[in-house]
Amino acid sequence: MTRHRVATVSYNRPERMNAWTARMGDEARQAMLDADRDPQIGAIILTGNGRAFCSGADMQSLNNLAQGTDRLEVGRPEAGTEELDPNFRGRFSWMMALKKPVIGAINGAAVGMGFANTLYCDIRIAAEKARMGLIFTRRGLGIEFGSSWMLPRIVGIANAMDLAITGRLIDGVEAQRIGLVSKAVPDSELMPAARALATEIATQCGPLGISHVKRLVYGHLFTDLATALADDDQSAVELLKSDDFKEGIKAFMEKRPPRFTGK
Repeated sequence: MTRHRVATVSYNRPERMNAWTARMGDEARQAMLDADRDPQIGAIILTGNGRAFCSGADMQSLNNLAQGTDRLEVGRPEAGTEELDPNFRGRFSWMMALKKPVIGAINGAAVGMGFANTLYCDIRIAAEKARMGLIFTRRGLGIEFGSSWMLPRIVGIANAMDLAITGRLIDGVEAQRIGLVSKAVPDSELMPAARALATEIATQCGPLGISHVKRLVYGHLFTDLATALADDDQSAVELLKSDDFKEGIKAFMEKRPPRFTGK
């Protein structure tokens, strides 16, 4: 669904609390890629239909793995990511390479695989009663989908170890307290809050600048300060020549909303 330059992509297996299947993941990924390529879209909201964001891997698939009737494929890059930095070719990490900002609207259960998914959203907002957690240790597993790298960088090592070792679930209020989400709101206010934020970004912020922010912030997770300083300076040089910069200054001087073109 697209409205006010905002695309909303929803996991859509509400009868199974959006338990993850390859088909559901592929469909959501394609919708997000389409939105990222659409010049009329300025921001993407990722959420789930029904009572859950994503309740984790489909239990039938997990049972097949436990019984040895299925085999887990590991290390396989996501389709279409061959040209990306290797860090952005994996399950969910491809979201970091999108040019558009992704706002995760965590409307309910975000568990295991579903929890890991939220870590790759650029901004996270949660319903106060949403339930989030890794739970892997409570299924005899460890930690998966790059959560061992992402989670400590978001909430710090102490909070990450607490969540990963105990496998406990937390609500939106605690998620905000530890910095996992930017904001926790009453459940009925989640989507209005997500849409308001996404609309503000899409209408008030330059898309070219946003794409630079994502590329630099995520890319610099793998480098040093000297490189970051040089890259930031080069980005400023490029953006100062852009139409978006000129429009941003002109709009401010004329006291009107900007009309960015991404050029």
